[in-house]
Amino acid sequence: MKTTRIFLAAAILAVTASNADAQIGIMAGVNFASVSAQAGGADVSTDGRTGFNAGVFAAKGGIVGFAGGLFYSQKGFAVSGNEVKLDYLEIPLMLRVKFLMLRAYGGPNLAFELSCNSDSESLVSCSDDTESFDFGWKVGVGGTLLFFNLDVAYIYGTTNISKVEGTSIKNRVIQVDLGLGI
Repeated sequence: MKTTRIFLAAAILAVTASNADAQIGIMAGVNFASVSAQAGGADVSTDGRTGFNAGVFAAKGGIVGFAGGLFYSQKGFAVSGNEVKLDYLEIPLMLRVKFLMLRAYGGPNLAFELSCNSDSESLVSCSDDTESFDFGWKVGVGGTLLFFNLDVAYIYGTTNISKVEGTSIKNRVIQVDLGLGI
């Protein structure tokens, strides 16, 4: 049953992509993740985490269209040398404007936490202190040459992913991705 659903979803994507104004493919790249952090109303100095993202995408439309995808994405931060690693399943849903080989896009980014690991439980207790869902906005620009895509995007998390009272932690990510589409 599950195999049938996967096959059906792949067939629908393939039929959709057969239109000249549609594309499906794979994309992977590097994440330069950081956070905006405050504790007790004061800004907290943090270091970022460099990770990767990888997944599948689909885009449809002419000059104005829609793009979405399903991505594994590594985010996180460090405070005083203690690292917090956050991994997400992301679903971006974006409006896309295309001109020749170039495009700009933006829209909501839904992120579901897959894992959280911390060097110090006194800093963040991953099982108790982080939200399992992060809503944000993704904006980016990119280009296509033949079947190859190059994109640069910024994700601005709006959800406070910290459950600790008086603390605010919001994801910020710059992504640089290469993709292959048909």
